[in-house]
Amino acid sequence: MHLVALNLTDLIVSTLRGTLKCYLPDKKESWDFAIFQEKKPWKAHGKLVANCGRYLPGSFDRIPRDPAKKISSGYKAWEFLVYVYGLLPGLLRGVLGDEYYHHFCLLVSAIRILLQHRQHLSQLPHAHRAIIEYVEEFEVRYYQRRASRVHFVRPSLHTLTHIVPEILRVGPGTLYSQWTLENYIGNITREIKQHVTPYANVSERASRRAQMNALKAVVPQFAEPDPGLPQASYDLGDGYALLRARDSAERGVTAAEEAAIMTFFAQQRYRPKDPNYVPRVRRWARLALPSGQVARSAWKEVAREARGKQPRRSRMLKGNQFAEVQYYFGFVLQNKRVRGVAMIAPFTAPDAALLKETHGTLAACYHPGNDIRQVIFVDDILSVVAMVPLPMTAAEATEADAVTKYASRYFVVEKPGLDIAFFAGRVQDPAHDEDGFNLD
Repeated sequence: MHLVALNLTDLIVSTLRGTLKCYLPDKKESWDFAIFQEKKPWKAHGKLVANCGRYLPGSFDRIPRDPAKKISSGYKAWEFLVYVYGLLPGLLRGVLGDEYYHHFCLLVSAIRILLQHRQHLSQLPHAHRAIIEYVEEFEVRYYQRRASRVHFVRPSLHTLTHIVPEILRVGPGTLYSQWTLENYIGNITREIKQHVTPYANVSERASRRAQMNALKAVVPQFAEPDPGLPQASYDLGDGYALLRARDSAERGVTAAEEAAIMTFFAQQRYRPKDPNYVPRVRRWARLALPSGQVARSAWKEVAREARGKQPRRSRMLKGNQFAEVQYYFGFVLQNKRVRGVAMIAPFTAPDAALLKETHGTLAACYHPGNDIRQVIFVDDILSVVAMVPLPMTAAEATEADAVTKYASRYFVVEKPGLDIAFFAGRVQDPAHDEDGFNLD
């Protein structure tokens, strides 16, 4: 936890801000990597990071605050993870020099692999190779073999090169990470009831907890029951469920949505009995996913945004493609089985050139607007992601109609170690919406 979320991120932010110590004959004026050394660009960057918060789903937990204001006052490890490995690949493009930016993307590509709970052996060689290249290039680009910069090469860089070999030796880092210990320390200390003798009291609380856990293991009936799904939800099986809000009646659809439904019917070899059939659907607003996340839809979120509210967007999904969900509804198969389906606005495929240039870290997609719609089964949906507007570079800003051309361009941010969070029990409660939606 400390290596990836705190030590490395501190080194990265320190180089960008130019806050590392400078020893003669070295001069900070020569630090072309310290792009946020001056207050004005650093404050502008911090404001940009804070504005990204509304695009991050509620399932991402704590969102990164303005680093220009908060990075030295309790910035959490999770905020560093999302900020550095999620947002910076998009926000540093065109701002940080190309050689430094591509070098940074090497690290991000490796860390995103290592944060997974289930490690795929086919991905580990790529992660290890990226780490070795990152460390070697760090010495060339930043340290430059100068005695006055030897303090740039911190122990965390060397430790980084051991992560993949250790995964192969003892298993994924989540098995021995300090996330579990830090979480335990936090919740066990909150149980202290006697502050005169806190250590004796916390020992007693820990002993009692161990006894309770042992009893639950021996007699499972003692464990708290699964809260299950809220009332008026529809369980689709395999961890998927349609959740309120729900339309009170079936309603008509737009022309683009009608075309998408009829195309979907053709794909499923389903023919309505009425030759003059006009699609009507009863919309559902939310969907529970096996990942523990709750996906929302544009049906309720856009209406809320139109009223001046700014809820954190949870309607962007990852499946066979990235998409914005308009709403969910049920589809009855010929065997009378009900399947959940989603009306989506599919994003374009990620820019292949940009994806290759950034070592697979920056997936930039365009929103299709209101003219393209598609219907998919909900079990094709894997997780909720963030689609954050991708800032224009200086060169792009000079193009004709640049604002119009790039207004619908977004980059993908996935929750770091989503399966790790799910493994630890960090799931959303389907019966509660943290943005205060009316679920009726």
